[in-house]
Amino acid sequence: MKSENTDWNPIEPSPPGKVRKHLVLTGVLQGIGCRPTVYRLATQLELAGWVINTAGGVRIEIEGSPEQCNRFLTILPQAIPSPGRIDTTSEQSIPPLGETSFRIDESLGGERTITPIPPDTAVCSECVRELLDPTNHRFLYPFTTCTLCGPRFTVVRSFPYDRERTSMADFTMCPRCMEEYATPIDRRFHSQTNSCPRCGPTLQLIDASGKSLEGDPIEETIRLLNEGKTIAVKGIGGFHLACDALNDDAVRRLRDRKGRAEKPFAVMMPDVTTVRRFCVVSEAEESLLVSPVAPIVLLESAGAQVGAGVAPDMGTLGIMLPYTPVHHLFFRHPGVPADARSTALVMTSGNRSEEPIVRDNQEALVRLGGLADAFLLHDREIVLRADDSIFRVIAGRKTVFRRSRGMVPGELKISSDDLLSKDDAPARKLPVDTGNSRADLRDLVILGAGGDLKNSQAVVKGDQVVPGPHVGDLASPTAQEYFIQSAGVLADYLEAVPDVVAVDPHPEYFSSGLAGEMDAVVEEVYHHHAHAVSLLCEHGLSGPALFAVFDGTGYGTDGTIWGGEFLVADRETFRRAGRIGAFPLPGGEAAIREPVRILAGLLGLAAGGNIAAQYNSLLGISGDRAALWLEAAAKGINSPLTSSAGRLFDAAAAAAGFRRAVTFEGQAAMWLEGIADSSVTDAYPVRLTKDDPLVMEPAPLILEVIQDIVHGTSPGRVSARFHNSMAECIATTAGELAARTGLSTVGLTGGCFQNRFLTERSLALLEQRGFRVLLHETIPPNDGGIAVGQAVAARARRGYSQ
Repeated sequence: MKSENTDWNPIEPSPPGKVRKHLVLTGVLQGIGCRPTVYRLATQLELAGWVINTAGGVRIEIEGSPEQCNRFLTILPQAIPSPGRIDTTSEQSIPPLGETSFRIDESLGGERTITPIPPDTAVCSECVRELLDPTNHRFLYPFTTCTLCGPRFTVVRSFPYDRERTSMADFTMCPRCMEEYATPIDRRFHSQTNSCPRCGPTLQLIDASGKSLEGDPIEETIRLLNEGKTIAVKGIGGFHLACDALNDDAVRRLRDRKGRAEKPFAVMMPDVTTVRRFCVVSEAEESLLVSPVAPIVLLESAGAQVGAGVAPDMGTLGIMLPYTPVHHLFFRHPGVPADARSTALVMTSGNRSEEPIVRDNQEALVRLGGLADAFLLHDREIVLRADDSIFRVIAGRKTVFRRSRGMVPGELKISSDDLLSKDDAPARKLPVDTGNSRADLRDLVILGAGGDLKNSQAVVKGDQVVPGPHVGDLASPTAQEYFIQSAGVLADYLEAVPDVVAVDPHPEYFSSGLAGEMDAVVEEVYHHHAHAVSLLCEHGLSGPALFAVFDGTGYGTDGTIWGGEFLVADRETFRRAGRIGAFPLPGGEAAIREPVRILAGLLGLAAGGNIAAQYNSLLGISGDRAALWLEAAAKGINSPLTSSAGRLFDAAAAAAGFRRAVTFEGQAAMWLEGIADSSVTDAYPVRLTKDDPLVMEPAPLILEVIQDIVHGTSPGRVSARFHNSMAECIATTAGELAARTGLSTVGLTGGCFQNRFLTERSLALLEQRGFRVLLHETIPPNDGGIAVGQAVAARARRGYSQ
């Protein structure tokens, strides 16, 4: 193979004892110091040659003794800095050139395959040390980075990843930074975001009217936070709204301004030692907190208390550690006395409720006006939005709930059991017209549009799927605009226009309507099948397998609201093999906001249309009001039927004591999990009707719950028994379906499996029965993961069969 930048003459004699190898690496290799790492390793081994970044990956030529070249190949995979990785290495021997030195050449463009770049990475410990070192020229510099850390994806304007293609191109490096950039032994060698106080971005603190405030921006921000003010802070992927998490008045004002009545706020603390004062932290949870992703981690509350309004009536706190130099200065600024430094800061997304996160300065002044008392701004453009990622450790697994900053783009490999290699596979004709002239399935590009809640998108190209950034809920015009922008970002990243758009068939989904306007073939993938396929994809399986798909709402094949489903599914097809029995939602959407309506409907279902008088006072409503709900349900007036597990959890929560209005998605079920007594192992009887499909009757179960409450059983014990009953339902149904199908793999997917109690109890029962159990880790179990399932299912239907 001929190298891109070196001519060689095959008739010239080779240097004695020397070999030369041409290598092509693919993986996450841009923006993590790969080339400097290669340079240092090659130099240490006294190898000659070069390394270059190309649109298709990293190319290397090494020349030296056979022993040293082999050592290079052995050491290199372990030497790549985190979060980088080598996915593939191709190697070819070529004639030696007699070179005596190793160099880094300039990047090449050209036609690009999917060339991963790393996500944004938390500031490293060495940069933090420099930040707080008075003798260092980056002392207190809030934008210090190196090859191992800092913004990456959120500053990219085009690919491959080089400074001139990022928003750091707006800042010309000073001679000192340029020297660091050009010195191979320096930690900032070829660091694309390198800068210092002389040449880099700057901070500015302004008040709500736009007037610049005097003094050091960080110190003044700390002073305002200590006074109970709310500050809009521009970060890596957007703005946070920050206030003192220990100040009840400050938290209450932020809630009032943002219109976020009870939904928990995320909290930032300076270090793990501080976190342990407020929460229980396992080894796995600690490893997440201190990881380069630096996500929000849901932890069990214990010990000291944050402000009462931070996470009202929840048993968990969402905690993250500082991940930018600015964050570290908030907690450790040497100019601020130790007793004046914050212990815990609310750091919630900088947006109005249910809108996308704000990313630029002018947008912040307009959209966050009235929410913040001051704005801490900087002049480095955020090109691409990225909310904080969210994790929870479930059954010892680090499970992502929101895949965004620190994880995007984060390509995932689709297993090759249904995809021949590009070199070996014959071209296959598309079974449908894709709207263009391409006839090779290996080049097919598919966009998964996601759903309307927790929206994110995903693109499949070749044997890789690329999940997009978290968009959020699509109810607002701003969110819908961001949806369109996000689809464009994915297309630009892959330099590919979708041939097929996979959508949810729900007739009222914004995502489906917006995606349908694209110039591509539309493929409908049902909601719960998409959940199942996302889990198959994550585990590299084609199926078929059994699935419990439990969530709040999903459009079913019969046009009703599904959500408590047992499927037999592979990537291409599915069958509804079992379900929770249908029950009414009196008032439709009003029942989701007022779970006591669902409870009333189930009690009426159990009693033939009436509610015993002894239950009316327990419901906290008048008998006449309940009678009206039941009459409407009996007549089918605005009382749609559902099989939703999420709504069944809402009804159980209402029975156990949650009888107020819901103010955010999943609130009642989260409350119910939070009060559950983990020492309780018994369960209520589960009634399973062995039809086809199997049906678990929900009304008798809820009747057991409310009778327990009437008899004075504690809500914590009732909650645990209900959770155990749902787990028993899953295990029993899986056993019956295994006997019918011969399948022994069960997947647990859908938003209900964000519930650790339910997931861990279900896992234990299934494993006791000998099942192989699939759980989510890298793809969210909630609706944030369905775009991956949509895209992979559409791909399977177009010829990539198992």
